[in-house]
Amino acid sequence: MYLMQQIGKNGMTVVRGTARLLLAAALSFGATGCGGSSEKSTSDKTSDTTSVGAVYEVVSDAEVTAGLADVTAILSTLATLRQTSEADARAAVEKMYTRWFEFEGTIRNNDKDLYLQMEDGLVGAKIGVQEDRPQKLSDGIAEFGSAVVKYAEAHP
Repeated sequence: MYLMQQIGKNGMTVVRGTARLLLAAALSFGATGCGGSSEKSTSDKTSDTTSVGAVYEVVSDAEVTAGLADVTAILSTLATLRQTSEADARAAVEKMYTRWFEFEGTIRNNDKDLYLQMEDGLVGAKIGVQEDRPQKLSDGIAEFGSAVVKYAEAHP
């Protein structure tokens, strides 16, 4: 079962797996108080919950920079993987999204327009792999890359 969430100016649909739903439920359950300590965590991570309950982790700028580099590196392999092994290309897309989910909340909080552009790029790359559409893959990679450059300039 998947949780569908409408976001963005373009009505872009982003699919989040049940693991994200379970994480949101677990965090909500923990936040309502089940005993425990009133001490605050010293972690750099915080979270932002949208009106529909999706939880976005907010991490340090260094973690965002490393995450963007990792996702960009994965994207750069997709065209070759798509030509050699559909299964490997699909696995790389999953790995890309797993990594993206670790830091996307910070980008979302800092710059929603660039966040949406990055999401659009990732979706384009995913569709390019899944539907064997090389131009869609290429366009998605370029869109994500353009947003990364703009984000780095705006949030050094």
